[in-house]
Amino acid sequence: MTRHRGLFLALGLAALMGLSAPEARAGNVTLTLTWSGGTTGPIDFTSPFAQLGSTADSLTIDTSVLNAFLAGNGSDYMFSDLGASSNNPGDPSGAVLRETGTGILSGAGGDTSITILATQTGFMSPSGAGTLFSASSANFTSTTTGSQTSSGSLDATNTPTLTYAVPGGFNTNSTGATGNPAGYMLDATSTINLGGAATGASDQMTNKVTFSAAAIPEPASLIMMLTGMPLPLVVLGLLRRRRAAA
Repeated sequence: MTRHRGLFLALGLAALMGLSAPEARAGNVTLTLTWSGGTTGPIDFTSPFAQLGSTADSLTIDTSVLNAFLAGNGSDYMFSDLGASSNNPGDPSGAVLRETGTGILSGAGGDTSITILATQTGFMSPSGAGTLFSASSANFTSTTTGSQTSSGSLDATNTPTLTYAVPGGFNTNSTGATGNPAGYMLDATSTINLGGAATGASDQMTNKVTFSAAAIPEPASLIMMLTGMPLPLVVLGLLRRRRAAA
């Protein structure tokens, strides 16, 4: 027992050091709304605009507080729902950031469009070369005119913009990107434009941005890719080599 006392002491000290070490924390998911003549600035789960129960990776906006702010700062929009969430710091299947909301013309101002930006730093997985996907949708109601544009980015790499007109729709796009293993930022951006529509017109939008790692070929596929031969011929060649060596 005596000879293990030093080991137990070292393990206990390591555990205490681990408990006292500060926890690594990526940036909080934020939403920023911008319109002609105003902005909310970045909103995260600590903001007065956030609903109780929001977290660093899941933000729901208190629309009563937001709508009062928009009306008092020259925006012609209000929201019945608005939020953003992520799986930060990501996982091997993909790093995901999404924004959702329903923008409504309030008649309180004169601007024709509003932009909703969701962003978060500190994504770690996956990393290296991969593909950046943007999947978005628009659903217009009570209007015959209107548009929405949506896109996403990983640091300086942007997906092509998806554009929707009344009555809306769903689409996806993608582009090559590289995730820095030291950490990278994702953002999702959507602009709602209901210029020319009557008060009460709305657009229900979604925008999901995903970074996925490049696919790694399965062993059999890798052999065929490297040799340029069908798999049965590769296997036959390997068997002949083994018989010749026996």
